[in-house]
This record gives sequence, structure tokens and C-alpha cells, in this order.
Amino acid sequence: MLAWRLLKKLSDALEIIIRISIISSMGGIVLFVNLAVFFRYVLADPLTWTNEISSYLLVFSVLFGASLGLRYNQFVKVEALSNLLPPRARLFVMIGSQVLIALFLIVCIGSPSLLIQKAIITRTISPAIGIPMAQLYRLLRIGFACMLFFVSINTIEYLLDRGLARNAREKSQ
Repeated sequence: MLAWRLLKKLSDALEIIIRISIISSMGGIVLFVNLAVFFRYVLADPLTWTNEISSYLLVFSVLFGASLGLRYNQFVKVEALSNLLPPRARLFVMIGSQVLIALFLIVCIGSPSLLIQKAIITRTISPAIGIPMAQLYRLLRIGFACMLFFVSINTIEYLLDRGLARNAREKSQ
């Protein structure tokens, strides 16, 4: 149980970091879009980099926002069939879906490898702001890893909660 408490604290700390990052990213989007509008329409001297950085911040927000969505099971899901199942089968379906999501995320974590290698070899940089694309591609891997971490936490919680509930029922009988 000590390991679970440490994992839970790590999860809470990661969640706080992600929340602050998303809020900062959304604030950055608002700032850069307003800056672009001001320079384009008021000063008639458009900035070339604001659109690019806003796009990267939006991708960052969605990627890490999806991590929080997975943490709290806030994604759209069809529960019509699983609600008809008995509790034990429902738990099996929930854990099975978490395992499938985890497998998909493992593939997503590995898939940018070739892209990152090519970006390093060719020294590709983003056109307007000059950030190495390898760094931006690594953010994909980090975002998917955060999602996998939260899916793993959810799966462990399902198993522990179910196990604790079963133990409590057995002790009361």
C-alpha cells in the first residue's frame, strides 16, 4: 500500500503540473492571438510567428488536456451495453477497455521515434520561431506517456476498489 500511496502522490503532483501548464498555454494562446490581431489590423505590420506558436500551444493544450480527461474518465463512451451487465462483467469490460487504451498509447509513444530521428539528422526547425522540430515531436511522446500513466492509475484503482469492496463484503458475512 505504501507504493500505491507514493504513486497516488506522484499522480496528484503530475496533475497539478499539467493543470498549470494547460492554463498557461491557454493564456499564451489568448495573448499571441490578440497580439497578432493588434499588429495586423492596428499597426498594419503583421507578426509572422504568432500563428505558429499559437498552433503549437493549442496542440500542447489538447494533448495534455486529454491526459486529464483520461484521468477522470471524462471522454465520451457508450455505456448502454455495459450498464446491462452484472457488476463483475462491467468491471471486466472497464478494465478491458483501459487495457486497449493502454496498448494504443504504447503504440503512440513509440511511433514518433522515426520522426524524431529524421528531425535530428536533418536539423529541421520550425519555420517561424526556429525551434528544433525534434523537441516539438518529443512533446507528443511525453503527452502520450502522461496519458498512459493516468490510464494505468485508473486501472489500478478499478482493481483495488473492486478488491477492497469484495474483501469488505466477505468480512461482513
